[in-house]
This record gives sequence, structure tokens and C-alpha cells, in this order.
Amino acid sequence: MTCLTCLTSISAAAPSPDSPERPAQEQTVVTSASPDVIWDDQPASDFELAYPVGNGRLGAMPYGQFPREQILINEETVWANEEPLFMDDNLAEHLEKVRQLEAAGDYSTLDTYFTKHISGTGSLAKNPCSYQRIGWLHLDYTSTAEAAQTRRSLDLATGVARTVFTLADGSTITQDVLASSPDDVIAIQITADRPLSLKVSMEGGVVKDGDLVLHGSGTGTRGTQFVSRVRLIEPDAVTAAENGLTITDARTVTLYQSVATNFNRLDSSNPLPEGWQHKATAALDAVQPKSFPQVRTDAINDHRRFFNRVRLDCGATAAAISRLPTRKRLARLKAERHDDPDLIETYFQFGRYLLIASSRPGTMPANLQGIWNPYERAPWGSDYHLNINLEMNYWPAETTNLGELHQPLFDLIRLFQPTGREMARRLGMRGWCMGHSTDIWGHARLMGQQPCWAGSFFGGQWLTFHILEHYRFNQNPAVLEANWDLLTASTEFVDSWLIPGPDGSLMARPASSPENTFLFETPTGELKPASLSAGTSYDQFMVLQVFNDYLEAAAVLGRESEPLVQKVREILPRVYRPQIGHDGRLMEWRLPFAEKSPGHRHISHLLGAFPGNQLDLDGNERMRAAVVKTLAGRLSRGGAGTGWSRAWTIGMFARLSDPTNAYKNLHAILARSTLDNLWDNHPPFQIDGNFGATAAVAEMLLHSHGHGIRLLPALPFDRWPNGQVTGLRARGDYTVDISWQDGQLKEASITAGPNSAGTLPVHWQQTRTAVSPTPGTSVTLHPHDFKPKTNNEDSR
Repeated sequence: MTCLTCLTSISAAAPSPDSPERPAQEQTVVTSASPDVIWDDQPASDFELAYPVGNGRLGAMPYGQFPREQILINEETVWANEEPLFMDDNLAEHLEKVRQLEAAGDYSTLDTYFTKHISGTGSLAKNPCSYQRIGWLHLDYTSTAEAAQTRRSLDLATGVARTVFTLADGSTITQDVLASSPDDVIAIQITADRPLSLKVSMEGGVVKDGDLVLHGSGTGTRGTQFVSRVRLIEPDAVTAAENGLTITDARTVTLYQSVATNFNRLDSSNPLPEGWQHKATAALDAVQPKSFPQVRTDAINDHRRFFNRVRLDCGATAAAISRLPTRKRLARLKAERHDDPDLIETYFQFGRYLLIASSRPGTMPANLQGIWNPYERAPWGSDYHLNINLEMNYWPAETTNLGELHQPLFDLIRLFQPTGREMARRLGMRGWCMGHSTDIWGHARLMGQQPCWAGSFFGGQWLTFHILEHYRFNQNPAVLEANWDLLTASTEFVDSWLIPGPDGSLMARPASSPENTFLFETPTGELKPASLSAGTSYDQFMVLQVFNDYLEAAAVLGRESEPLVQKVREILPRVYRPQIGHDGRLMEWRLPFAEKSPGHRHISHLLGAFPGNQLDLDGNERMRAAVVKTLAGRLSRGGAGTGWSRAWTIGMFARLSDPTNAYKNLHAILARSTLDNLWDNHPPFQIDGNFGATAAVAEMLLHSHGHGIRLLPALPFDRWPNGQVTGLRARGDYTVDISWQDGQLKEASITAGPNSAGTLPVHWQQTRTAVSPTPGTSVTLHPHDFKPKTNNEDSR
């Protein structure tokens, strides 16, 4: 591709509050061959082929169909809700019995007893509620010729989805759809070179006070109530029918759609009082005086202040390939072609785009499908899965310079405190916890009933990892101070959950390895599957991470004398550490059980290596070898079969500084688990793999998890011999630009943020240096600035 600065359009990047200022860039035009544009030459026949736009709260997906266009409309808080989900009270007695059965090795009875007396109790429903749609906005083009050609595109750099219909009579109709964050509306403008007629409708909608109005709710007696309003701004002559708005002989049509709901973001159990409906009218009243060009420009500038922060150039794609529709370029890659690095850049930026579109400060976090969902009952409810998926959604937030977009996740943890504390109390524990999945209502119970799912008690604890990561990147103690109560509640639960094992070490009992089962030998020699045991590697790494994070936060805030902090410091050495098995792999369970599914999609027992930091892969050769062998074993038996699992695998190899396998699995996620619109395919569509893969590419380019930073640790120089990346974030409050040429580092620029301090070690291959930039300044490094490492230094 061409120089990065030649691909920036509309406006300059605005700096993150946690990042130093970056220079403004000149306005240029982005063409369809730009890596920032995905496009197709045919309409979308399905939800999984359409292009998504969003402002964090509202989502839309135009299909590009003619003469009846349909645009999916979503609002993030529209969910089903029937009854509170809960478990029975006073479960401590049954939990003690479960622990006794585990200690006795009676695993079959253990799973059965657990299901009957703990996970199977309480509310009739055992799974979270589903995210749902607002509906379909229909645009019926009438009195026109038939469509001869359709071209759909999504500009990732602007957030505008454009469809151009070329008709049989040679005329064209252009349809732009965007989701404006500044104006909080879906904005649509249609322009034609000949007068057109159009009817705008929604199923169930009625015309009231000149607007097309739809009242509805999520399913169930307690589902979210909503009102949607569509207002035509131009032309002035609009005919109102009972179920739609009609325009005749117009060359330009502009309409805005707003949505209001009764969801209470501060207390999900208490809907907003009457009057919430007026917010939909107020949004339209506020945007109506503005011209569409101004609405569009404001939305694009707002989008670009996030998007422009990072640019990636992996090399040059031939012009003939770049001009192909995105689906055809993806098909070439699936046919084992490796000559389209621009498509890798597009895929990387698409992940960043999706986070910008589905998670903004003041909104809810991105769910399993971001904010886009056409179903009444979505796959897995499009809910919040807490045993990898929601966390993976936010892996790229810090490294790819979108730190502010992390805030919705922290707000969700706070929203879930009342229900999670009640769940802990019913288990006879202190503090706060969640099961392996939940919904916007924060329903807290052991979901799924069967112990392979319901045996997860640390879903909430994994969420709190992100608080410390946010701090590590921006070094602002206010982050930790504002969330100290959340960290404390999480730590209290872990502390109360641990019990001594046979050797006196502290372990989680019961414990599971998420969604996997093991085989144990009965007294008769028969092998049987079971889910629950004690001290699984997943749970133990979770304990270690929670405790160490708490001590780290306490040291920053000067809270080291607090009783819980002192207790954690005292008991931490007694926590059981996961071990290496006789076959050289990291043990998934404390005892040498065989996996029922050796190629299982989850690699939860590697949590301590990535995304956690409890294993030193650079300094502990023995543990590093065990992790490598564990990954190899999973993959050789069919592992990484889902999109998100493959994304985790890419991230693991990137953390291991293994460019060959990182690239191999990056290619695999595109070839095997990516839809034609570049969405991740579980199957079906699930957004976490997009986010995880984008984070993994950033991890291939830059490490900052140990002491200092490491440049290009897993870059496949044979595939991307020349390139550059700008704007990546490193822990310690640094922003890093890197360029490479002919497979070698060319230049690196490290800019210190306002909270950076001290000396920063910088590693590249087998060499190192150190820099000490003061806040607001940059240091530029070249290969000759690096010196070979001594024998006493990390060889990686």
C-alpha cells in the first residue's frame, strides 16, 4: 500500500486523554481500493453479509437490496426479560457436601449432587435473557427502473455505509447510512440524478405528528420498552399514510431515526419512570435544524478521533487485487494466496472499527454480537459470556489506542455489584461473583445447570483484570482509586472461596475448566467423564491474578496496611500453582486426568500466560516449553475450531514471540472463520474473534507485558518484509511507532505520555537499549542504537 499519511481522510486524529498529542494530518480522499474500505458488488442476502454501522448505542445494517431496501435497527438496551434468575438461598451446606465428595474422588456423585442441589435450584430459567432488535426500516423505491448493478461499501475510517444502485436506464441512486454519536441518531441520505419516489415504513409503525413511530418492547413481562421515531427532513413534501411516509419526485431524501428505552443504566432492576419516551422526540428536534452535511461531518470527525490513532502498513498489494470486492479477496486468501497484505490491514482495522461502533463511554459494553442482532432469540442470547468472550471484546482497547472505550466494561462491573453480591451470599461467601454468563440485567447465578458450564464461579473476577490493565497502560492512579471497591469485592470472594487442599495449599474447590470435561477411572477400571474437581489451572491462575492485581493496586494507592491487603499478602505463597504433567504439558486439572475433548476450543488453563501475566514466558524456559506443548497438543487434535478460539491462539503465539505460528493462525482465522463482510464466524457470527484477532496482531508488533517493551516480537518478516505501524500503546503510558524494511527494524519512535516516568528498557531481537523520555517528548531509535544482550539478560 501507499504511505500511511496518504490514506488519512476528512480530519486529523484527536489524541486520547491518556496519550500524547499526535500531529494533524492533511485531508485526502480515500478510494475503494484503500485498506479502510470493504465493499461488494452485490446486495447482502443475509444478516451475516451486511455491513454494520454504530455509535455505541444505536446500530444499523443496510442490506443494499432494491427496490425494497431493508435496514436492521438495533438499540443496545433492548433485551428480553421475564423473571429474576437466581439460585436457592443457604447453599453453603450443599457446597460443603460437594467439597467432601471432591475430596473423596467421587466425581460422578459430585456432578450429580451439584446439579441437583446447587446449579439446578432457584428460578425456572437457567440461562440469560436475549438481546433483541428494534426492527427493520424499509425503504421502498417506486416508479424507477430496475437495478442493473449494486455496489455496497463501508468506509472504516468514516463509519459511513454507502450503497450505489445503478439502474437499467443509466440513472443512479446513492444511499448513505451512518450512526451519529454527537447527534445520537441513525442518519440516512438518499440522492438520485433523476427524481425518485420512496415509501418509508417499519412493521408495526404508525405515523404520528409527522413522524413514523414504533412502540415496542423486548419479549417477556419485564422486557425493555422502547419507542423508535423516524423523521423525514427533506423533501418538504411528505405524504403521511397510516403505516408509512411517502415521498414523490425527489432527488434528495434525508431522514433521521432515534430510539429511546426505559432501561435504567444506574439500576437495571428499576425501569425509568414515564417520560423516557420524550428522549426520542428530543433527539430529532435537536438534529433537525442541522444540515445533513453538518451531521455527517460531525459524526465522521467524532469517529476519526478514535480511528485515526493507529495506522498499519503490512506491505503492498497489487492494484488488480486491491480493486476486487472484499469477498473475492477473502476467497483468494482461503485458496492459500498470501499476496494481499492490505487485506490483513483491513481486517485489523475492522476490529478497531467494531469497538468504536459498539462501545462508547456512557454506553453498555459490546455483547456477543456487538450491538447488531436480527433475532428475537439470538445464538447464545447475544449475551455477556464471562469465561472468555466479553473479556476478549476488550483485548484491543488498550494496545490499539482505544483506552476510553474500556469504560463501559468497568461501568458494567459496577452495575452488576448488587446481584453478584447476592449470588456470593447465597453461596455462603463474602464479596462479589458472577457465573459464566449473564445479560444486561446482571442476572447472577450459575448458568446452564450442567456443571461443565455452571461450575464457573470466577466470571466476575476475570472482568476485573481489565481494571489493572487499563491502569498499566495509562498509569493514572485515579483509575484504581475509582474502582478500589470493585477490586476489593472481587478479592473478598476469592479469599472466602479458597480451602486447603490435601497438601495444605490453598485451592478453589469445587473448580472446573470452562466447558471442558475430564476422564476419571472408577473403582472398576471404567473411564467416565466429569466436570468438577479442585484446583484446576484456570481457577488457580484466576486466584493468582486477582491476588497479585490487588496487591499491585494497593501499592499504587498506599493501601498496603488495609487488613484484606495484608491477608492476601500473607496467604499468597500458600496458593496452589498449576503444574507441568508427565507429558510435558501444562496440566489442565490438578490431577493427571485425560481430556474428554483433547482438541477443545477453550485453552483456559493457559490463562496465566495470556491474557494474564502469571507465567513468565520469557524467563521460565520450562514453563514456556509446557505452554508451547499444550498449544501444539490442542491444535493437533482439532483445537481452535471456533473464531474466538483461533484468535486466542494467535494471541498466544504472539505472546510467545513465535511469528511463524502467529501468522499461520492469523491466516487460518481468515480462511476458516471469517464471513464475507469480515465478521468472525463461530459459527454463526460472534464478534469476539474480530476483537481478539485485532489484539493479537498488535501483540505480534509490540510487547510491553514484562520489563520494558519489545519491538516486532512476532512479526512474520517473510510475509511482511516491509511496513510500519503508528500509534500502538505500551504499558507505562507510551505510544510507539515502528517501521521495518527488508525484514529488519528501520526506526522506532517512543512518545512518553503525561504519566510516564523513569527508564524504559527497549528490546529488539537479541539486542537492547534503554530510553528515558520525559512526558510529552519522543525518542527515536535505529538499529545502531541497540547493543547485544549479555548472558545474564533475557535472550528474547
